[in-house]
Amino acid sequence: MLFLLLVSGDKLRNITIGRYQVSLLFLLIVGIASPIVLAATYLWTVRIIPFSVDEPLSITDCPTTFHVHPGENKTLDITVRNSATVNYSVTLVFALNDTAYQQSYVTSSNYTYTVMPSTNHVRAWILVDKKAPPAWLELQIDFYRE
Repeated sequence: MLFLLLVSGDKLRNITIGRYQVSLLFLLIVGIASPIVLAATYLWTVRIIPFSVDEPLSITDCPTTFHVHPGENKTLDITVRNSATVNYSVTLVFALNDTAYQQSYVTSSNYTYTVMPSTNHVRAWILVDKKAPPAWLELQIDFYRE
């Protein structure tokens, strides 16, 4: 309605500001456009960047085969890489692909290791009971950090 009043007739209505005459239509457009321009400027200042939290630990070296006889206790030398700048407490977990065999005949170390930044060499052990029958199994080595 205000717009119709401003543009009605042959002349646009003007307002005097100091020595200058300014169109009311111009002031109306500037008054409406300014908040939109300010909001758009604010939106352009926001930056969205990818953010990820990566696992800092990895097992980089371990035996490729492991042979043991019933009644033997053998050690495993494992290399754990810590790519972070802080120390972690890590527990190694050993799992055979036959859980019944593992529960009946196999015991493994359950130490908690302190893994510092860079490369860490940890030593674990696996004990096979004297009564264990021969078997061909797969050993999975995993870790849990605390």
